[in-house]
Amino acid sequence: INPPAFTALLAKNAGLNGLLEAIREVVASPHVELAVHLFADLALATSFLGVSLGLFDYLADVFQRKNSVSGRLQSGAITFLPPVAFALFYPRGFVMALGYAGVALAVLALMLPALLAMKSRRQHPQAAWRVVGGAPALWLVLLCGIGIV
Repeated sequence: INPPAFTALLAKNAGLNGLLEAIREVVASPHVELAVHLFADLALATSFLGVSLGLFDYLADVFQRKNSVSGRLQSGAITFLPPVAFALFYPRGFVMALGYAGVALAVLALMLPALLAMKSRRQHPQAAWRVVGGAPALWLVLLCGIGIV
């Protein structure tokens, strides 16, 4: 499929449905379509579980819930009931929330470490240990983070 036709298909059917439609145009195999659909479903499920488990531990610490059955049930209710209610009333919201989480991750995992390393190198120019790449690598990481945001 040529790029303009692919772009038109994605514009007509955005998201996963557009991708599946484009795959149907190129590959007339239900197995490939099933594999892509299964991959997308598993990606969403594992993403949801990873974020939920991290949030579970964080909220258990913040609200000082005990590591007992009742404490874990309370932490589970605090963690899972609001997102489940949100997903039931706004089904497309989870994918949208992942986009916002991606912005936060770009700041926390790319921009902030690069800026901290730059500041540390300015304050301690004779430090014995440095990551390879120097200032150009730090600027590249910072610019990638800015590009994502």
